[in-house]
Amino acid sequence: MSDKRIEDVISSVLTGDTQKNALEFIAHIRAIGDAENFSITAHDESGFVISNMGYMMVNGSDDFPGPWTIWVEANNLGEHSKTPADENIKEFAWSHVSPCGSCGGKCSPGTSTKIFGKVFENVCQNYLMFTNPNTDAVDYMKKIADIRKNDIVMGKGGLT
Repeated sequence: MSDKRIEDVISSVLTGDTQKNALEFIAHIRAIGDAENFSITAHDESGFVISNMGYMMVNGSDDFPGPWTIWVEANNLGEHSKTPADENIKEFAWSHVSPCGSCGGKCSPGTSTKIFGKVFENVCQNYLMFTNPNTDAVDYMKKIADIRKNDIVMGKGGLT
């Protein structure tokens, strides 16, 4: 696929705090990632795969999934963390579980997913979904990314 960088797409289609928040999240992913975990590759014109993390769409639209949305793999999130997530992180994650939209994909009608010890049914591909997150949400998302990375490093949290 294209060798375009996600930062360039973010800078060209997003503005203001929306742009700042998306760039801040991606900078964090780059800082904790490596060639194997959290590498970012273009999937199509506005979509990017973040290995072992999920999928990010950046289209600048006022309609969903714009202006930017990220779906984060969350199956068994935090199960193997060295330190447990605090209740605020858990509640934040639980409030962003992506419900199955019955798209007809191989996971329809959704999956059963365990996130920070709590089981959710009919989840879209085990994902958390964040649409145009504000600064506070991005801070929580970075903590979730750190936990996801720790799960991977422990050899227990690869994509299912």
